[in-house]
Amino acid sequence: MKLNVYAFGSALVDVQVEVEDAVFRELGIEKGNMYLTERSRQEQVLKRLLGTDAFSPDTLSCRLQTAAGGSAANTVYGIVQLGGTAGLCGAVAGDAFGELYRRSMASSGVQFIPRLREGISGSCVVLISGDAQRTMLTCLGVSSEIAPDYIDAQQLQSSDYIYLEGYLFDSAMATETMLHAVKLARRAGVKIAFTASDAFCIERHRDLFLKLLDGDVDLLFANAQEACALTGAPDTGSALRALTAMCPGVAITDGERGSLVHLDGCTLRVAPQIVKAVDTTGAGDSYAAGLLYGLTNGFSLDLSGRIASLFSARVVSHVGPRYHGNIREEVRGLFAADRERPA
Repeated sequence: MKLNVYAFGSALVDVQVEVEDAVFRELGIEKGNMYLTERSRQEQVLKRLLGTDAFSPDTLSCRLQTAAGGSAANTVYGIVQLGGTAGLCGAVAGDAFGELYRRSMASSGVQFIPRLREGISGSCVVLISGDAQRTMLTCLGVSSEIAPDYIDAQQLQSSDYIYLEGYLFDSAMATETMLHAVKLARRAGVKIAFTASDAFCIERHRDLFLKLLDGDVDLLFANAQEACALTGAPDTGSALRALTAMCPGVAITDGERGSLVHLDGCTLRVAPQIVKAVDTTGAGDSYAAGLLYGLTNGFSLDLSGRIASLFSARVVSHVGPRYHGNIREEVRGLFAADRERPA
């Protein structure tokens, strides 16, 4: 099956919880960050918030929103929602969370061949504050244990792009796998997209990221903070100039200021969709989904950017990383608007 994108990512079951700001002070964590933690810490936090010791998919889904998530998984899920084709290389355990993940991927249309490992499946407790920021307590479990032999060579070679998730560079095994995938992609003429994931991830792996960008990445996704962290630049424009000197394609998102996209020597500013943000979980993932969907289906850079902006806005307007409206119909509205523009 021909794929638009074949992604490598942490297979995490997301558990979304809306909280007051006082919770962050009580828990001793900084709002807006991602923390690697143990399952016991997640259980402790949810017990404080929900008053229950139960940490099972059935119990949690009755009281909270759960989803088969992870950054790259959100992106490929979004590509399929838009009408594209996508696959995911990831690992889960043979437990209840792993079963939930496999069922969700199967129903989504994403090509996902479960790779079962001994241990526990990854999970992420997402604390959503009133200002729409998300703070993540992530237990990786086996999600980062993606071995080189997990790569589906047929899916990779039949894809327009492979998509690498920066978070996975925290795992030596996953790093080896993704660097091997880069070599396979280069030999097969498959383009390489990379998401920087988060500023703290960049701090941990900046030299590796920059080495990868300088020659191996065709399209980089980063938000403004991540772009400046990668380059040491003081502002988004300067960061874009530095990054395009290394990488032919760069997309930088900047919240209510919209985004900047550079590809094939052309730079454009994409206007934001004005919405009330409820939860920013998945905003960058859905933006990447929209842009990759457009580019791999023959749309112009301008239209692809507007699809990305629209999709991202729809995702942040409700709780959770997935949009449950009819995004294909809304994208068709963009096509209609294009036809109505004067020549």
